[in-house]
Amino acid sequence: MKYIFDFDDVLFYNSEKLKKRMYTCLDKAGISYETAEAYYKKIRGGEFSLKDFISELIELENKKDINAGELHEEIMRECPNFINTELVDLVKKLGKENCYIVSYGEHEHNMNKIEGSGLAPLFREIAVVSGSKNEAIEKICEKHKDEKVVFIDDKIHHLEEIDFKKCPNLKTILYDEHGLEKLKAILPPQ
Repeated sequence: MKYIFDFDDVLFYNSEKLKKRMYTCLDKAGISYETAEAYYKKIRGGEFSLKDFISELIELENKKDINAGELHEEIMRECPNFINTELVDLVKKLGKENCYIVSYGEHEHNMNKIEGSGLAPLFREIAVVSGSKNEAIEKICEKHKDEKVVFIDDKIHHLEEIDFKKCPNLKTILYDEHGLEKLKAILPPQ
């Protein structure tokens, strides 16, 4: 069996922890939570680059005394503490040869999170896509057409847009508050 994991809010607590850290560090540097949140809401919707976000906020707020690179590093330094340890322990048991990441977002930022969290070495392949996840998922399903492939994601729309005719060996799991239990329920006995 092969396993495809989404990264943000599945393997890594992006919304719950990294975003809070981002606002805290920005506020400490002199860019208020209110300003940062308002700008985040304005630009969010497409691919998000933390480096660009910081630079744009510094420019907008005329805070030339803030070093964008140092602030980015300060925010990202805590990534290893934001992993979903229960799920990562399961990934380790499943083995690198059986696990993939397919994540949506801006490539550099997502790879910074994946590598910064220390999780990259646990996965056979990592794909960061800027659009639909379908093509990456279809390639993995085709590569392992004689095996069951499980795709775990916290966003229902990523699961609903899959063409199961192209992925007849695919099973999906919505990673919600019961996601870990749902995944454990389909695992072969160890």
